[in-house]
Amino acid sequence: MRGALAAALLAFAIARPAIAEVAVVDGLGRTVRLAAPAKRILTLAPSITEAAFAVGAGARVAGASAWSDFPPEAARLPVVSSSAGIDFETVAKLAPDLVIAWRDSFRVESIPRLESLGARVYVDSSRTLADVPRLLRDVAALAGADAGPAMRAYASRLDAIRGARPGGKPLRVFLDISFRPLMTVGGKHFMTEALSLCGAENVFADLPEAAPLVSWEELYARRPQAILAAGTPEGEAAFRKSWAGHAALEAVRRGKVSYVPSSALGRPSPRVVDGIEALCRAIDALR
Repeated sequence: MRGALAAALLAFAIARPAIAEVAVVDGLGRTVRLAAPAKRILTLAPSITEAAFAVGAGARVAGASAWSDFPPEAARLPVVSSSAGIDFETVAKLAPDLVIAWRDSFRVESIPRLESLGARVYVDSSRTLADVPRLLRDVAALAGADAGPAMRAYASRLDAIRGARPGGKPLRVFLDISFRPLMTVGGKHFMTEALSLCGAENVFADLPEAAPLVSWEELYARRPQAILAAGTPEGEAAFRKSWAGHAALEAVRRGKVSYVPSSALGRPSPRVVDGIEALCRAIDALR
C-alpha cells in the first residue's frame, strides 16, 4: 500500500508541469524575480501596454496608464497612472503581482511603495529603436508569453524601411513636440533615428537631451527645410495655426509644414514602425 502511494505521488510529480522562476534584469540594472509568470500586470506607459498586447499577454494586464489607447481594448482598462502620478488606491484594489514602468515617466522612489502592495516592479529604459525587441522579450518572459512572432515582425518591417531609404542629401527637419514652450528631440531620441530612416536629418541632432527646450533664435539660425509634428488627428488644426504665424521661416513660407496623424511615432513600442512608415510618406511629400 505504502509503495503504491509513493509510486502514485512520484507519477503525479513527473506529470505536473514545472513552474519555473522568472528572472529578468530591468533598465535600472535590478534583477526582477517572480516565482512564476505574472498573472495580474499593471503597465505604466502606453508603449508598455502595447508591448504586453503584442506578445499575447493582454489578458494578464489588469490596469494601464492614461493614454493607453492601443489596441482598442486597452482603453477600457482601469487607469492606474497619469501625468499626476500613480493612483496607489486603484493599484491596491487591483492587487497586481507585477508593475512594469517606463523610466522616463516613472519616479523610482515609488518602487518600495509598489512592492509593499505585493507587486514586483520592472522598469523599462527603452529610448532607441533597437531597445524595442528587448522590451518585447522581457515583457514576454515576465508574463509567460512568446515574444518571437512580435520580434520577428518588428525586425522585418524595420529592415524594409531601411531598404527603401532614399539616397541624396537628407532633408533638414525641425521636429515639433511642443510649440509652447518650443521643444524638440535630441540626437539620442528614437525619433531622430526615425527621421534618418526616412532620409531626413534632425536640425537639433547635436543636442544630448532627449527632449530639449530650444529658443526661436536657435531655430531660425538652423534654417530647417521642413517643420514636422506627429500626434492625434485632433491636434493637426492647432499645429498648422500655430506655425502659420512664422512665415519668416523659409520652411513655413514655402509650405513645407506637415503633420503626421499618428500617436505611434511617439512611443518606443512595436507599433512605432507604423509611425515611421507614415513619417516617411510625409517626408517624401515634402521633398
